[in-house]
Amino acid sequence: MSVAFNSDVSLTVEIGFDSNPLDVSQSYTDVSAYVRSIETNRGRQHALDEFQTGTCSIVLSNLDDRFNPLNTSSPYYDAATGETKVKPFKKVRISAVYDSTTYRLYTGFITGYPESFGGQGSDSTVRVQAVDLFKLLNLNTIGSRGWLLGNTSRSLVGSARLGYADEQELSSARASRLLSAFGIPAADTTISTGDLQVQGGVPATTNLLTALREVETTEQGQFFIGANGNAIFRDRNYKRTQQFASNATFGNGVGELPFSDVITNFDETRIVNIVSVTRNSGIEQLVQNNNSIDEFGARQNSLTDTLNVSDSDALEIANQRLATFEGTSPRVEGLVVNPVGNTSLWTQALGREVGDKITVKIPTPASTTMEFGVHIESIRHSIDANNKTWSWNLSTSAGAESASWVIGSSRLGQDTNLAW
Repeated sequence: MSVAFNSDVSLTVEIGFDSNPLDVSQSYTDVSAYVRSIETNRGRQHALDEFQTGTCSIVLSNLDDRFNPLNTSSPYYDAATGETKVKPFKKVRISAVYDSTTYRLYTGFITGYPESFGGQGSDSTVRVQAVDLFKLLNLNTIGSRGWLLGNTSRSLVGSARLGYADEQELSSARASRLLSAFGIPAADTTISTGDLQVQGGVPATTNLLTALREVETTEQGQFFIGANGNAIFRDRNYKRTQQFASNATFGNGVGELPFSDVITNFDETRIVNIVSVTRNSGIEQLVQNNNSIDEFGARQNSLTDTLNVSDSDALEIANQRLATFEGTSPRVEGLVVNPVGNTSLWTQALGREVGDKITVKIPTPASTTMEFGVHIESIRHSIDANNKTWSWNLSTSAGAESASWVIGSSRLGQDTNLAW
């Protein structure tokens, strides 16, 4: 059952005690009544970073010892098998309901149940720690044994290998086939059509997560795990062709959504003015911006052994990275929103995803307003179920990552350089 967080939102935490971690159909147990606090963190700090494994920490009350794996009287103890169901790698998901709509906040796999005893044993809590699908992908190679493909329950067998045959193909097709070979159904993926081809001939010993990240790099797209647990792959044009419109405006003006705190920065840490891209079996493609070098000094970024199929594609990638990072401007580094008490904030705090575009308007003591169009790079929820506090924290990147004009856009004059 869901537990009312407040009069507006109900919160649900469920653990798949009665299922294997990759069963297509999970049998979840609702543990919402025991939740004291939740912390989730997904995404990356900025656009030059890799997407990291999404993490979650849930503090559960354990006053009745139900989450103790040694307790044979626990409701999560299977007397028929003589084993506890409180085991690592059980699936966990966190949801919230607002205005009759269910929003998924996190989906992952439990790594451990560390228990603490406060007040000299008068209190007991279990901190459920979880990671997302990246963890499982990182545990396997393209040629791994272990998963029986084609079996809807994805049972483990020692003789099965990932059924993957490598060939040159579109980046999105490669991402789809790698995930499918691991046993992830298409319904659990969100994949946009890629723009660039990737080479075949990837060794079977390649780590599966590494193989997917290589596709992401070759495309210059995005690959991460969504709040609903879906594997998400986006092409390199996603932010320009699908995310022109801002999803929300945060500020203090009429019709704008209030925020609790905002951090801006204007520094030199993300400037790249010399870019080198060398594809596998190709020739180095080197581009640079001399004005930026004069102004900020030489700052090189190199990609090697990319899976691009031609040097011209590698050159496109180099030009894209240079256009994105050759300069610097003031940016929103962090945004903090406390949705409690303002119902207009809940659909944003619960429904926004990594990559979504928002607008931030910051009033200054000088009676001016700074306006930023930004994309969300990371999302963190900090929830105290006992004290009824909820903090939604975002890190962002510039809304237009390069000075490029997209045909069909009405933004001529704002993005006016043909990039590709």
